[in-house]
Amino acid sequence: MKNHPVTFIFRAILPTTFIATVGFLHAAEVHITVDTSSTVNTMRGGIGASWHAIEKPISTTRDTVFKMHDHGGSGWGANPPAEDKAAWNQIYRHASWLGMDFIRVELEQRMYEPRRKAFDWDNPEMRILYRILDWCQENNVDVFLTQMWSNVEWNAFPEFRDNPAHIVHSGPYSMDDFAEGLATCVEHLVKTKKYTCIRHLCITNEPCSRWSWWNKPPNVPMLLTPGLEAVRKALDKRGLDVPLIGPDTVFIPDPNSETIAYSDVKRGSPLLGAYDFHWYDDKFDFDGGGRVISSSVQRLAAWAKLARSENKGLYVGELGTRAYGDTSDWSNPGVTSFPVSIFNAECVVRGIAVGVDGFNRWSFINRGDLDGQYQMIDTWDIKKKKLLTRFPPHANIYYVYGMLSRFTAKHSHVLSCQVEGGDIGKHRRVFAMALESPRRALTLAVVNDAPKAWNLSVQLDGLKKPARLYRYEVSQKDADLTDLTIEPEADVEVSAENAIFSANISPMSLTIYTTYKLSHNEKGVIAE
Repeated sequence: MKNHPVTFIFRAILPTTFIATVGFLHAAEVHITVDTSSTVNTMRGGIGASWHAIEKPISTTRDTVFKMHDHGGSGWGANPPAEDKAAWNQIYRHASWLGMDFIRVELEQRMYEPRRKAFDWDNPEMRILYRILDWCQENNVDVFLTQMWSNVEWNAFPEFRDNPAHIVHSGPYSMDDFAEGLATCVEHLVKTKKYTCIRHLCITNEPCSRWSWWNKPPNVPMLLTPGLEAVRKALDKRGLDVPLIGPDTVFIPDPNSETIAYSDVKRGSPLLGAYDFHWYDDKFDFDGGGRVISSSVQRLAAWAKLARSENKGLYVGELGTRAYGDTSDWSNPGVTSFPVSIFNAECVVRGIAVGVDGFNRWSFINRGDLDGQYQMIDTWDIKKKKLLTRFPPHANIYYVYGMLSRFTAKHSHVLSCQVEGGDIGKHRRVFAMALESPRRALTLAVVNDAPKAWNLSVQLDGLKKPARLYRYEVSQKDADLTDLTIEPEADVEVSAENAIFSANISPMSLTIYTTYKLSHNEKGVIAE
Protein backbone atom coordinates (compact mmCIF):
# COMPACT_ATOMS: atom_id res chain seq x y z
CA MET A 1 0.00 0.00 0.00
CA LYS A 2 1.35 3.44 -0.95
CA ASN A 3 1.37 6.36 1.44
CA HIS A 4 -0.03 9.68 0.31
CA PRO A 5 2.55 12.22 -0.84
CA VAL A 6 4.10 13.97 2.11
CA THR A 7 5.91 16.66 0.17
CA PHE A 8 5.56 18.02 -3.30
CA ILE A 9 8.73 16.25 -4.43
CA PHE A 10 8.22 12.59 -3.67
CA ARG A 11 6.12 9.81 -2.26
CA ALA A 12 7.28 6.41 -1.09
CA ILE A 13 6.26 3.17 0.49
CA LEU A 14 8.35 1.62 3.24
CA PRO A 15 8.68 4.77 5.35
CA THR A 16 11.46 3.13 7.38
CA THR A 17 13.54 3.13 4.22
CA PHE A 18 12.60 6.50 2.74
CA ILE A 19 12.58 9.36 5.25
CA ALA A 20 9.86 11.69 4.10
CA THR A 21 11.09 14.96 5.51
CA VAL A 22 12.81 17.80 3.78
CA GLY A 23 14.86 18.38 6.92
CA PHE A 24 16.50 15.01 6.47
CA LEU A 25 18.14 16.23 3.28
CA HIS A 26 20.30 18.56 5.32
CA ALA A 27 21.22 15.76 7.74
CA ALA A 28 22.25 13.29 5.04
CA GLU A 29 25.60 11.58 5.60
CA VAL A 30 25.95 10.88 1.87
CA HIS A 31 24.87 13.22 -0.90
CA ILE A 32 24.79 12.15 -4.57
CA THR A 33 24.39 14.68 -7.37
CA VAL A 34 23.59 13.45 -10.86
CA ASP A 35 23.66 15.87 -13.79
CA THR A 36 21.22 14.25 -16.18
CA SER A 37 22.18 16.75 -18.89
CA SER A 38 25.90 15.87 -18.80
CA THR A 39 27.10 12.68 -20.55
CA VAL A 40 30.70 11.77 -19.70
CA ASN A 41 30.84 8.61 -21.84
CA THR A 42 28.63 6.44 -24.02
CA MET A 43 29.36 2.80 -23.34
CA ARG A 44 30.42 0.77 -26.36
CA GLY A 45 29.39 -2.43 -24.58
CA GLY A 46 27.50 -3.31 -21.44
CA ILE A 47 27.47 -5.73 -18.49
CA GLY A 48 27.59 -9.51 -18.84
CA ALA A 49 29.69 -12.58 -18.22
CA SER A 50 32.07 -15.07 -19.83
CA TRP A 51 30.34 -18.08 -21.42
CA HIS A 52 32.47 -20.90 -22.86
CA ALA A 53 31.53 -23.63 -25.32
CA ILE A 54 34.52 -25.86 -24.52
CA GLU A 55 33.56 -29.26 -23.10
CA LYS A 56 36.49 -31.63 -23.67
CA PRO A 57 38.36 -31.99 -20.34
CA ILE A 58 41.70 -30.23 -20.05
CA SER A 59 44.48 -31.69 -17.91
CA THR A 60 44.37 -31.01 -14.17
CA THR A 61 47.74 -32.67 -13.47
CA ARG A 62 50.39 -30.45 -11.93
CA ASP A 63 53.66 -30.53 -13.89
CA THR A 64 57.15 -29.08 -13.47
CA VAL A 65 57.07 -26.81 -16.52
CA PHE A 66 53.89 -24.74 -16.10
CA LYS A 67 53.59 -25.47 -12.37
CA MET A 68 49.82 -25.39 -12.17
CA HIS A 69 47.01 -27.90 -11.81
CA ASP A 70 44.28 -26.14 -13.81
CA HIS A 71 45.81 -25.92 -17.29
CA GLY A 72 42.57 -24.68 -18.79
CA GLY A 73 41.55 -22.72 -15.74
CA SER A 74 37.80 -23.14 -15.34
CA GLY A 75 37.10 -22.30 -18.99
CA TRP A 76 35.60 -25.68 -19.88
CA GLY A 77 32.77 -28.01 -18.88
CA ALA A 78 29.29 -27.78 -17.30
CA ASN A 79 27.27 -27.03 -20.45
CA PRO A 80 24.45 -29.49 -21.23
CA PRO A 81 24.39 -31.19 -24.64
CA ALA A 82 23.09 -28.87 -27.34
CA GLU A 83 20.22 -31.29 -28.05
CA ASP A 84 18.83 -30.98 -24.50
CA LYS A 85 16.26 -28.30 -25.26
CA ALA A 86 14.77 -28.26 -21.75
CA ALA A 87 18.18 -27.71 -20.16
CA TRP A 88 19.02 -24.89 -22.55
CA ASN A 89 15.69 -23.23 -21.92
CA GLN A 90 16.62 -23.11 -18.23
CA ILE A 91 19.93 -21.46 -19.10
CA TYR A 92 18.27 -19.01 -21.48
CA ARG A 93 15.80 -17.99 -18.76
CA HIS A 94 18.68 -17.15 -16.43
CA ALA A 95 20.55 -15.23 -19.12
CA SER A 96 17.39 -13.27 -19.91
CA TRP A 97 16.56 -12.58 -16.25
CA LEU A 98 20.09 -11.27 -15.73
CA GLY A 99 19.73 -9.06 -18.79
CA MET A 100 23.29 -9.78 -19.91
CA ASP A 101 24.02 -7.59 -22.90
CA PHE A 102 27.80 -7.95 -23.40
CA ILE A 103 29.10 -11.54 -23.38
CA ARG A 104 32.57 -12.95 -23.83
CA VAL A 105 31.93 -16.16 -25.81
CA GLU A 106 34.88 -18.56 -25.63
CA LEU A 107 36.12 -21.38 -27.85
CA GLU A 108 39.36 -23.18 -28.76
CA GLN A 109 40.83 -24.07 -32.16
CA ARG A 110 40.54 -27.82 -31.51
CA MET A 111 36.74 -27.48 -31.61
CA TYR A 112 36.58 -26.45 -35.26
CA GLU A 113 39.99 -27.43 -36.70
CA PRO A 114 41.16 -30.63 -34.97
CA ARG A 115 43.57 -31.29 -37.86
CA ARG A 116 45.35 -28.81 -40.12
CA LYS A 117 42.86 -27.43 -42.68
CA ALA A 118 40.31 -30.10 -41.71
CA PHE A 119 37.36 -28.14 -40.35
CA ASP A 120 34.45 -29.61 -38.41
CA TRP A 121 31.42 -27.34 -38.14
CA ASP A 122 29.01 -29.92 -36.74
CA ASN A 123 30.20 -31.57 -33.54
CA PRO A 124 28.90 -31.44 -29.93
CA GLU A 125 30.98 -28.41 -28.93
CA MET A 126 30.28 -26.41 -32.08
CA ARG A 127 26.58 -27.06 -31.56
CA ILE A 128 26.94 -25.69 -28.01
CA LEU A 129 28.67 -22.64 -29.49
CA TYR A 130 25.71 -22.14 -31.83
CA ARG A 131 23.34 -22.46 -28.85
CA ILE A 132 25.14 -19.61 -27.11
CA LEU A 133 25.38 -17.42 -30.21
CA ASP A 134 21.74 -18.10 -31.14
CA TRP A 135 20.62 -16.62 -27.83
CA CYS A 136 22.96 -13.64 -28.26
CA GLN A 137 21.75 -13.02 -31.80
CA GLU A 138 18.08 -13.28 -30.86
CA ASN A 139 18.47 -10.91 -27.91
CA ASN A 140 20.69 -8.31 -29.59
CA VAL A 141 23.65 -9.04 -27.30
CA ASP A 142 27.13 -7.77 -28.19
CA VAL A 143 29.56 -10.71 -28.42
CA PHE A 144 33.24 -10.47 -27.54
CA LEU A 145 34.45 -13.68 -29.27
CA THR A 146 37.58 -15.12 -27.67
CA GLN A 147 39.78 -18.00 -28.77
CA MET A 148 41.12 -18.98 -25.36
CA TRP A 149 43.92 -21.20 -26.71
CA SER A 150 44.57 -23.46 -29.68
CA ASN A 151 44.96 -26.87 -27.93
CA VAL A 152 45.83 -28.68 -31.18
CA GLU A 153 48.74 -31.06 -31.45
CA TRP A 154 49.19 -30.29 -35.15
CA ASN A 155 50.20 -26.68 -34.48
CA ALA A 156 51.92 -27.02 -31.10
CA PHE A 157 55.67 -26.69 -30.79
CA PRO A 158 57.31 -30.14 -31.23
CA GLU A 159 58.77 -29.95 -27.72
CA PHE A 160 55.27 -29.67 -26.28
CA ARG A 161 53.51 -32.38 -28.30
CA ASP A 162 54.14 -35.29 -25.94
CA ASN A 163 52.16 -33.74 -23.06
CA PRO A 164 48.45 -32.78 -23.27
CA ALA A 165 48.95 -30.10 -20.59
CA HIS A 166 51.76 -28.53 -22.59
CA ILE A 167 49.84 -28.64 -25.87
CA VAL A 168 47.12 -26.40 -24.42
CA HIS A 169 49.78 -23.85 -23.36
CA SER A 170 51.54 -23.85 -26.72
CA GLY A 171 51.40 -20.82 -28.91
CA PRO A 172 51.17 -21.39 -32.69
CA TYR A 173 54.11 -23.22 -34.27
CA SER A 174 52.91 -21.92 -37.64
CA MET A 175 51.44 -18.45 -37.22
CA ASP A 176 50.01 -18.44 -40.74
CA ASP A 177 48.15 -21.71 -40.17
CA PHE A 178 46.85 -20.40 -36.86
CA ALA A 179 45.58 -17.18 -38.43
CA GLU A 180 44.03 -18.88 -41.44
CA GLY A 181 42.21 -21.31 -39.19
CA LEU A 182 40.83 -18.65 -36.85
CA ALA A 183 39.79 -16.38 -39.74
CA THR A 184 38.04 -19.31 -41.42
CA CYS A 185 36.09 -19.92 -38.21
CA VAL A 186 35.06 -16.26 -37.96
CA GLU A 187 34.05 -16.32 -41.63
CA HIS A 188 31.88 -19.37 -40.96
CA LEU A 189 30.20 -17.74 -37.97
CA VAL A 190 29.69 -14.31 -39.55
CA LYS A 191 29.03 -15.10 -43.20
CA THR A 192 27.62 -18.62 -43.19
CA LYS A 193 25.81 -18.66 -39.84
CA LYS A 194 24.95 -14.93 -40.06
CA TYR A 195 25.92 -14.03 -36.48
CA THR A 196 25.97 -10.26 -36.73
CA CYS A 197 26.21 -10.09 -32.93
CA ILE A 198 29.99 -10.72 -33.02
CA ARG A 199 31.52 -7.30 -32.32
CA HIS A 200 35.12 -8.08 -31.30
CA LEU A 201 37.66 -10.89 -31.66
CA CYS A 202 40.37 -11.79 -29.16
CA ILE A 203 43.05 -14.17 -30.50
CA THR A 204 44.27 -15.59 -27.17
CA ASN A 205 43.52 -15.56 -23.47
CA GLU A 206 45.91 -13.94 -20.97
CA PRO A 207 49.24 -13.92 -22.85
CA CYS A 208 52.57 -12.54 -21.61
CA SER A 209 53.07 -14.77 -18.54
CA ARG A 210 55.05 -17.96 -17.88
CA TRP A 211 51.84 -19.90 -17.24
CA SER A 212 50.02 -18.53 -20.30
CA TRP A 213 48.54 -20.16 -23.41
CA TRP A 214 50.72 -18.29 -25.93
CA ASN A 215 54.14 -19.70 -25.03
CA LYS A 216 57.07 -21.40 -26.76
CA PRO A 217 59.71 -23.82 -25.41
CA PRO A 218 61.12 -24.18 -22.89
CA ASN A 219 58.45 -21.91 -21.31
CA VAL A 220 58.73 -18.41 -22.72
CA PRO A 221 55.89 -15.99 -23.54
CA MET A 222 55.66 -15.36 -27.27
CA LEU A 223 55.34 -11.96 -28.92
CA LEU A 224 51.71 -11.04 -29.48
CA THR A 225 52.10 -8.62 -32.40
CA PRO A 226 52.91 -11.31 -35.03
CA GLY A 227 49.68 -13.09 -34.11
CA LEU A 228 47.63 -9.90 -34.33
CA GLU A 229 49.21 -9.05 -37.68
CA ALA A 230 48.58 -12.52 -39.13
CA VAL A 231 44.96 -12.68 -37.97
CA ARG A 232 44.20 -9.14 -39.17
CA LYS A 233 45.62 -10.02 -42.59
CA ALA A 234 43.60 -13.24 -42.77
CA LEU A 235 40.39 -11.44 -41.74
CA ASP A 236 40.92 -8.63 -44.23
CA LYS A 237 41.48 -11.14 -47.02
CA ARG A 238 37.99 -12.48 -46.31
CA GLY A 239 36.39 -9.06 -46.07
CA LEU A 240 35.74 -9.40 -42.32
CA ASP A 241 35.85 -6.07 -40.50
CA VAL A 242 35.55 -7.53 -36.97
CA PRO A 243 38.00 -5.47 -34.83
CA LEU A 244 40.65 -7.21 -32.75
CA ILE A 245 40.63 -6.65 -29.00
CA GLY A 246 43.50 -7.16 -26.54
CA PRO A 247 45.92 -7.72 -25.04
CA ASP A 248 43.56 -9.57 -22.62
CA THR A 249 46.18 -9.64 -19.88
CA VAL A 250 45.44 -10.85 -16.36
CA PHE A 251 46.04 -7.45 -14.78
CA ILE A 252 45.56 -3.77 -15.52
CA PRO A 253 48.94 -2.51 -16.74
CA ASP A 254 50.69 0.81 -16.32
CA PRO A 255 49.12 3.14 -18.91
CA ASN A 256 52.33 5.15 -19.16
CA SER A 257 54.43 2.27 -20.48
CA GLU A 258 55.21 2.38 -24.21
CA THR A 259 54.25 -1.27 -24.59
CA ILE A 260 51.24 -2.92 -22.98
CA ALA A 261 51.61 -5.30 -20.04
CA TYR A 262 54.96 -6.91 -20.82
CA SER A 263 53.84 -7.57 -24.38
CA ASP A 264 55.40 -6.12 -27.50
CA VAL A 265 52.11 -4.43 -28.47
CA LYS A 266 52.50 -0.67 -28.33
CA ARG A 267 49.94 1.78 -27.08
CA GLY A 268 48.04 3.16 -30.05
CA SER A 269 48.66 0.09 -32.20
CA PRO A 270 46.30 0.14 -35.21
CA LEU A 271 46.04 -3.65 -34.88
CA LEU A 272 43.82 -3.28 -31.82
CA GLY A 273 40.32 -1.90 -32.25
CA ALA A 274 39.76 -1.95 -28.49
CA TYR A 275 41.66 -2.54 -25.24
CA ASP A 276 40.78 -5.29 -22.80
CA PHE A 277 42.21 -6.30 -19.42
CA HIS A 278 41.25 -8.71 -16.64
CA TRP A 279 40.65 -7.53 -13.07
CA TYR A 280 41.45 -10.05 -10.36
CA ASP A 281 43.04 -7.57 -7.96
CA ASP A 282 43.19 -9.28 -4.58
CA LYS A 283 44.65 -6.25 -2.79
CA PHE A 284 41.45 -4.81 -1.45
CA ASP A 285 41.67 -5.83 2.19
CA PHE A 286 40.84 -3.11 4.65
CA ASP A 287 43.81 -0.96 5.49
CA GLY A 288 42.91 1.61 8.10
CA GLY A 289 39.28 1.29 7.06
CA GLY A 290 39.59 1.61 3.28
CA ARG A 291 39.96 -0.52 0.19
CA VAL A 292 43.28 -0.61 -1.62
CA ILE A 293 41.86 -0.67 -5.14
CA SER A 294 42.23 2.99 -6.02
CA SER A 295 45.37 2.31 -8.06
CA SER A 296 43.42 -0.10 -10.30
CA VAL A 297 40.61 2.44 -10.74
CA GLN A 298 43.12 5.18 -11.49
CA ARG A 299 44.80 3.00 -14.12
CA LEU A 300 41.45 2.24 -15.72
CA ALA A 301 40.64 5.96 -15.81
CA ALA A 302 43.94 6.64 -17.57
CA TRP A 303 43.34 3.80 -20.05
CA ALA A 304 39.83 5.10 -20.71
CA LYS A 305 41.22 8.53 -21.54
CA LEU A 306 43.81 6.97 -23.84
CA ALA A 307 41.22 4.75 -25.54
CA ARG A 308 38.94 7.75 -26.18
CA SER A 309 41.80 9.66 -27.76
CA GLU A 310 42.24 6.73 -30.18
CA ASN A 311 38.49 6.23 -30.74
CA LYS A 312 38.67 2.79 -29.13
CA GLY A 313 36.71 1.01 -26.44
CA LEU A 314 38.03 -0.15 -23.07
CA TYR A 315 36.75 -3.39 -21.54
CA VAL A 316 37.29 -5.58 -18.50
CA GLY A 317 37.12 -9.01 -20.15
CA GLU A 318 37.16 -10.94 -16.87
CA LEU A 319 36.23 -9.78 -13.39
CA GLY A 320 36.71 -11.75 -10.18
CA THR A 321 38.90 -12.14 -7.11
CA ARG A 322 40.33 -14.93 -4.98
CA ALA A 323 40.88 -12.88 -1.86
CA TYR A 324 38.03 -14.60 0.00
CA GLY A 325 38.85 -18.16 -1.07
CA ASP A 326 42.00 -20.26 -1.19
CA THR A 327 41.69 -21.93 -4.58
CA SER A 328 44.14 -24.66 -3.73
CA ASP A 329 40.78 -26.05 -2.59
CA TRP A 330 39.36 -26.31 -6.09
CA SER A 331 35.73 -26.03 -5.04
CA ASN A 332 36.17 -23.21 -2.52
CA PRO A 333 32.98 -21.09 -2.52
CA GLY A 334 34.76 -17.93 -1.35
CA VAL A 335 35.14 -16.52 -4.87
CA THR A 336 31.38 -15.95 -5.01
CA SER A 337 30.86 -15.08 -1.34
CA PHE A 338 28.75 -12.06 -0.44
CA PRO A 339 31.80 -9.81 0.29
CA VAL A 340 33.26 -10.75 -3.11
CA SER A 341 29.93 -10.01 -4.79
CA ILE A 342 29.80 -6.53 -3.25
CA PHE A 343 33.43 -5.99 -4.26
CA ASN A 344 32.66 -6.99 -7.85
CA ALA A 345 29.69 -4.61 -7.91
CA GLU A 346 31.93 -1.86 -6.58
CA CYS A 347 34.48 -2.58 -9.33
CA VAL A 348 31.77 -2.28 -11.99
CA VAL A 349 30.30 0.91 -10.54
CA ARG A 350 33.68 2.59 -10.13
CA GLY A 351 34.98 1.31 -13.46
CA ILE A 352 32.03 2.51 -15.52
CA ALA A 353 32.13 5.84 -13.71
CA VAL A 354 35.72 6.40 -14.96
CA GLY A 355 35.08 5.26 -18.53
CA VAL A 356 35.09 1.46 -18.87
CA ASP A 357 32.81 0.42 -21.73
CA GLY A 358 31.94 -3.09 -20.62
CA PHE A 359 32.41 -5.76 -17.95
CA ASN A 360 32.37 -9.55 -18.10
CA ARG A 361 32.08 -11.44 -14.84
CA TRP A 362 34.01 -14.74 -14.70
CA SER A 363 31.85 -16.68 -15.33
CA PHE A 364 28.25 -17.47 -16.26
CA ILE A 365 28.66 -21.27 -16.45
CA ASN A 366 31.47 -22.97 -14.56
CA ARG A 367 32.00 -26.42 -13.07
CA GLY A 368 32.98 -24.85 -9.76
CA ASP A 369 35.51 -27.58 -8.95
CA LEU A 370 38.48 -26.48 -11.07
CA ASP A 371 39.70 -23.22 -9.52
CA GLY A 372 36.86 -22.08 -7.28
CA GLN A 373 33.09 -21.67 -7.48
CA TYR A 374 33.00 -18.79 -9.95
CA GLN A 375 29.69 -19.82 -11.55
CA MET A 376 26.64 -17.56 -11.66
CA ILE A 377 24.30 -20.51 -12.12
CA ASP A 378 24.80 -24.08 -10.90
CA THR A 379 24.75 -26.62 -13.72
CA TRP A 380 27.34 -29.06 -12.32
CA ASP A 381 27.16 -31.42 -9.34
CA ILE A 382 30.55 -30.88 -7.70
CA LYS A 383 30.31 -33.98 -5.49
CA LYS A 384 28.99 -36.42 -8.08
CA LYS A 385 30.96 -34.88 -11.00
CA LYS A 386 28.04 -34.74 -13.40
CA LEU A 387 25.49 -32.34 -14.82
CA LEU A 388 22.55 -31.34 -12.67
CA THR A 389 19.01 -31.55 -14.02
CA ARG A 390 17.86 -28.29 -12.42
CA PHE A 391 20.00 -25.17 -12.72
CA PRO A 392 19.44 -22.81 -9.76
CA PRO A 393 21.04 -19.39 -9.23
CA HIS A 394 24.38 -19.48 -7.46
CA ALA A 395 24.12 -17.58 -4.18
CA ASN A 396 25.31 -13.98 -3.87
CA ILE A 397 26.95 -13.30 -7.22
CA TYR A 398 23.79 -14.07 -9.24
CA TYR A 399 21.73 -11.46 -7.45
CA VAL A 400 24.34 -8.80 -6.63
CA TYR A 401 26.21 -8.68 -9.94
CA GLY A 402 22.96 -9.60 -11.67
CA MET A 403 21.23 -6.48 -10.33
CA LEU A 404 23.68 -4.38 -12.35
CA SER A 405 23.19 -6.32 -15.58
CA ARG A 406 19.41 -6.64 -15.06
CA PHE A 407 18.68 -2.92 -14.81
CA THR A 408 21.13 -1.55 -17.40
CA ALA A 409 20.94 -1.46 -21.19
CA LYS A 410 23.90 -1.82 -23.50
CA HIS A 411 25.30 1.35 -25.04
CA SER A 412 23.97 3.48 -22.19
CA HIS A 413 25.11 7.04 -21.58
CA VAL A 414 27.19 7.50 -18.43
CA LEU A 415 26.05 10.64 -16.62
CA SER A 416 28.09 12.94 -14.42
CA CYS A 417 27.70 11.62 -10.88
CA GLN A 418 29.31 13.05 -7.75
CA VAL A 419 29.34 11.47 -4.28
CA GLU A 420 29.98 13.49 -1.13
CA GLY A 421 30.37 11.84 2.26
CA GLY A 422 30.15 8.14 2.99
CA ASP A 423 33.67 8.11 4.40
CA ILE A 424 35.14 6.13 7.26
CA GLY A 425 38.41 7.69 8.30
CA LYS A 426 40.18 8.82 5.14
CA HIS A 427 38.44 6.36 2.87
CA ARG A 428 35.28 6.48 0.78
CA ARG A 429 32.85 3.62 1.41
CA VAL A 430 29.92 4.62 -0.80
CA PHE A 431 30.19 4.71 -4.60
CA ALA A 432 27.69 5.46 -7.35
CA MET A 433 27.20 5.55 -11.10
CA ALA A 434 24.33 6.96 -13.14
CA LEU A 435 23.26 5.74 -16.56
CA GLU A 436 20.75 6.89 -19.14
CA SER A 437 19.66 4.20 -21.60
CA PRO A 438 19.38 4.88 -25.34
CA ARG A 439 15.63 5.45 -24.76
CA ARG A 440 16.34 7.73 -21.79
CA ALA A 441 15.56 5.37 -18.91
CA LEU A 442 17.48 6.51 -15.82
CA THR A 443 19.36 4.15 -13.49
CA LEU A 444 21.40 5.05 -10.41
CA ALA A 445 23.48 2.29 -8.76
CA VAL A 446 24.81 2.85 -5.23
CA VAL A 447 27.28 0.48 -3.56
CA ASN A 448 27.92 0.64 0.18
CA ASP A 449 30.84 -1.58 1.17
CA ALA A 450 30.75 -0.49 4.83
CA PRO A 451 29.17 -2.55 7.65
CA LYS A 452 26.93 0.40 8.53
CA ALA A 453 23.86 2.12 7.12
CA TRP A 454 23.92 5.68 5.78
CA ASN A 455 21.37 8.46 5.43
CA LEU A 456 21.38 9.44 1.77
CA SER A 457 20.12 12.31 -0.33
CA VAL A 458 20.02 12.26 -4.13
CA GLN A 459 19.78 15.34 -6.34
CA LEU A 460 18.97 14.95 -10.05
CA ASP A 461 19.97 18.10 -11.90
CA GLY A 462 18.89 18.86 -15.44
CA LEU A 463 15.69 16.81 -15.49
CA LYS A 464 13.41 17.84 -18.34
CA LYS A 465 10.25 16.22 -16.95
CA PRO A 466 8.98 14.45 -13.82
CA ALA A 467 10.28 10.96 -13.15
CA ARG A 468 9.32 8.01 -10.98
CA LEU A 469 12.21 5.91 -9.69
CA TYR A 470 11.80 2.40 -8.33
CA ARG A 471 14.08 1.07 -5.61
CA TYR A 472 15.68 -2.42 -5.56
CA GLU A 473 18.26 -3.60 -3.05
CA VAL A 474 20.38 -6.62 -2.15
CA SER A 475 22.21 -6.40 1.19
CA GLN A 476 23.99 -8.45 3.82
CA LYS A 477 20.69 -9.89 5.05
CA ASP A 478 20.37 -11.66 1.68
CA ALA A 479 23.79 -13.35 1.87
CA ASP A 480 23.95 -17.00 0.76
CA LEU A 481 20.31 -17.14 -0.34
CA THR A 482 19.47 -18.75 -3.69
CA ASP A 483 15.77 -17.95 -3.89
CA LEU A 484 15.54 -14.19 -3.63
CA THR A 485 12.60 -12.38 -5.21
CA ILE A 486 13.68 -9.05 -6.65
CA GLU A 487 10.71 -6.69 -6.69
CA PRO A 488 10.64 -2.89 -6.38
CA GLU A 489 10.66 -2.08 -2.67
CA ALA A 490 9.53 1.50 -3.05
CA ASP A 491 9.02 4.27 -5.56
CA VAL A 492 9.84 7.92 -5.45
CA GLU A 493 8.55 10.74 -7.66
CA VAL A 494 10.61 13.79 -8.48
CA SER A 495 9.71 16.87 -10.47
CA ALA A 496 11.93 18.76 -12.88
CA GLU A 497 11.88 21.77 -10.54
CA ASN A 498 12.60 19.85 -7.30
CA ALA A 499 14.41 16.66 -8.27
CA ILE A 500 15.71 15.59 -4.88
CA PHE A 501 14.84 12.71 -2.56
CA SER A 502 16.17 11.07 0.58
CA ALA A 503 16.69 7.46 1.61
CA ASN A 504 18.58 5.07 3.82
CA ILE A 505 21.04 2.55 2.37
CA SER A 506 21.74 -0.70 4.18
CA PRO A 507 25.10 -2.04 5.35
CA MET A 508 27.06 -3.98 2.69
CA SER A 509 24.55 -3.36 -0.06
CA LEU A 510 23.88 -2.62 -3.69
CA THR A 511 20.88 -0.34 -4.19
CA ILE A 512 19.35 0.50 -7.57
CA TYR A 513 17.08 3.48 -8.23
CA THR A 514 15.68 3.27 -11.75
CA THR A 515 12.78 4.29 -13.92
CA TYR A 516 12.52 0.62 -14.99
CA LYS A 517 9.70 -1.13 -13.16
CA LEU A 518 10.41 -4.85 -13.41
CA SER A 519 8.63 -7.58 -11.52
CA HIS A 520 10.71 -10.62 -10.63
CA ASN A 521 9.23 -12.76 -13.41
CA GLU A 522 10.12 -10.27 -16.16
CA LYS A 523 13.25 -10.37 -18.30
CA GLY A 524 16.10 -8.02 -17.53
CA VAL A 525 17.01 -5.08 -19.74
CA ILE A 526 19.37 -5.93 -22.62
CA ALA A 527 19.01 -3.55 -25.55
CA GLU A 528 16.74 -0.65 -26.50
